[in-house]
Amino acid sequence: MGRESFRFLHASDFHLERPLLDLPDVPDHLRPALVSAPWKAAEAVFEAAIVENVDFVILAGDLLNPIACGAAGPAFLLEQFDLLAQRKIPIYWVGGIADDPERWPAAVSLPSNVHLFSKRIEAVVHRRNGTPIATLVGRSSTGTQTIRASEYQAEADDNYRIAVGFGEADTESLSNERIDYWALGGNHQRLALRDEGQQMRYCGSPQGRSMAEEGAHGCFIVDVDSSRKEQVHSIDVDVVRYSTQTIDAEDMALGRDVRQMMTKRINRLQSEASGRHTLVRWRIQMDLESATVVGPAALEELIVWLRREFGYGQPSTWSTDIDVIPPKSLPKKWQEEDTILGDFLRTAIEQRKAGSKPLSLGSFVESETPGGGTWSSALLPIELGVNQHVLDLSTLLGVDLLRGHSVDLLSCTRRFGGLANSEKQSS
Repeated sequence: MGRESFRFLHASDFHLERPLLDLPDVPDHLRPALVSAPWKAAEAVFEAAIVENVDFVILAGDLLNPIACGAAGPAFLLEQFDLLAQRKIPIYWVGGIADDPERWPAAVSLPSNVHLFSKRIEAVVHRRNGTPIATLVGRSSTGTQTIRASEYQAEADDNYRIAVGFGEADTESLSNERIDYWALGGNHQRLALRDEGQQMRYCGSPQGRSMAEEGAHGCFIVDVDSSRKEQVHSIDVDVVRYSTQTIDAEDMALGRDVRQMMTKRINRLQSEASGRHTLVRWRIQMDLESATVVGPAALEELIVWLRREFGYGQPSTWSTDIDVIPPKSLPKKWQEEDTILGDFLRTAIEQRKAGSKPLSLGSFVESETPGGGTWSSALLPIELGVNQHVLDLSTLLGVDLLRGHSVDLLSCTRRFGGLANSEKQSS
């Protein structure tokens, strides 16, 4: 007898209890969208299940922490579960760390279409009109970080076999088991451990939460044909997208206008985001010989311009931060100067070569300096093996000052916490 084809949705890591991060300044006009983004992205997952007419939904853990979310979290999930129940779409849910089944409110019953796996391995057969088409083997997390593939052994049958697990997975270990599709949770980025033959996939979170979770986010739709061949389609449901954009030294050395380069990058990001808001962190690798000003004042002016030009549209491309990437080497002719700048750069280079040797700044503070005692206690030795980046940024600031540039030492530097007034004045 021929096997039946079917379709299912694989989602995980909603983390409804977590806000979006890496936002030094939250603009008022984006606040509602940023706050609601995780919830709207999760809602879009269930909408996709309905629109794509799936046979069932797999939820692979960390949907929410019911305690941290309060009543709103479970109420939201129940509403979405009921929508699928009305269309007779079963849900197979494996608890992760945040949504440990023991945290679910005892007084709140799950709808009949939801099977929440216990912490022991269970095998559940999914049937369509009484005909078995897939066997799901899974268990909720016990708090361990690693998925033990050997635990997913179950009585063999002729159904398509899906293992649902939460945690870190080892490809070689998983491949030893008789499983057709590993539906994994616990990784916030999409990841295919194997996409030929035996499928092993993390679907990622529906909504990125930080610059560490860049790019598109959503869920998977998996089509399985009568010969057990899969086609996996990603569906993007994120509301806000994170991106890090780097402008390298070659572009800067060619004298290209940094604002024009940023404009081109933003146009591309807006096209790729397809109507979503985008949060952008900029990294600029300076060519010091060509740069005019690289210090806080110049960067503040640049980010105010970015926000004014691109941050208030619909959708918005909001620049969160600008980091200057120190050059690998400092201009040789500056180092050879018989000037304070030359002395400063030679000292900086020596300290770079010293590597992890501690740099003590306390001796540079004169005892008669007002507040000298406070400064001396604050300027403890810096372990450069851990904080080399601090030395690099300090060198850039020193170059600005010694080359006679106007640098406002009181202005915000990398986090631009005081830009509100500047933006209002500029607009």
